[in-house]
Amino acid sequence: MREKRKSVRILLKLFIMFILMILAISTLLPYIVMVSSSLMAQFEIYSFPPKLFPSNPRFQNYIEMWKSQPWGRYIFNTVFVAVSVVLGQLVVVSMGGYALSRLYFPGRDLIFRIFIAFMMLPGVVTLIPGFIILRNLGWIDTYLALIVPSLGNIWGMFLMRQYMLTLPNSLEDAARIDGASEFTIFWRIVLPLCKPVLATVATFTFLGTWKSFLWPLIVTRSKEMRMIEIGIAMFTTQYTIDYPIQLAAATLSSIPLIVIYFLAQKWLLQGIKLSSGYER
Repeated sequence: MREKRKSVRILLKLFIMFILMILAISTLLPYIVMVSSSLMAQFEIYSFPPKLFPSNPRFQNYIEMWKSQPWGRYIFNTVFVAVSVVLGQLVVVSMGGYALSRLYFPGRDLIFRIFIAFMMLPGVVTLIPGFIILRNLGWIDTYLALIVPSLGNIWGMFLMRQYMLTLPNSLEDAARIDGASEFTIFWRIVLPLCKPVLATVATFTFLGTWKSFLWPLIVTRSKEMRMIEIGIAMFTTQYTIDYPIQLAAATLSSIPLIVIYFLAQKWLLQGIKLSSGYER
């Protein structure tokens, strides 16, 4: 009987591993096709039956891609905007999370519920009002339009609040007895204890800003203010699409995201656990 149960467990593990392997391959296959197609000639993309790998890798696609657009400017814009948004969001969400979790004032819980309700709204709802506000401010086609509207992050504030609620009140009480001000308690006691959740918010924010497309497309006009994702889309014209060049640009833009994923994998998993309530 014991041998039979052992055999069933082994078969079950093998079945689960097989399913996971299929899912992993199906997840990686589009990326493999993208990298492979970026090295093909245009006619190979349309060949039938389709080819998974190029017959003669064409690295010239990457050189042509780099010369066709001001990629140095696109990369600078993307890095500058992403870093600015990360730093700004860390300030906003940490102070907001502290106010909603450690301070007591009338309407605090109501404000938090309103924030949660706004999380349910699709982002596209605020596109037109946001654009009208920025146009009236004269911020269209400036870094302010790319950075300032992205500083509010309700999900990050929710994450900070939930994490700060787990901190013991005795730390603040001891500091208040010693005469510490509210800002000193926030800056020197609470914030250093929130490094894991701050790293999580920073990682998700950087990845999200790097991949953003719709908002930068709406609020920028000149090539000097474009970001990487828009530069990739500019290879598509009304009549033609240069797929190898476009996929070469997409491959190039994905490299920083992959590097950040492997460096910050721990914080990404931590963020998923915190937002799901699995770990506090």
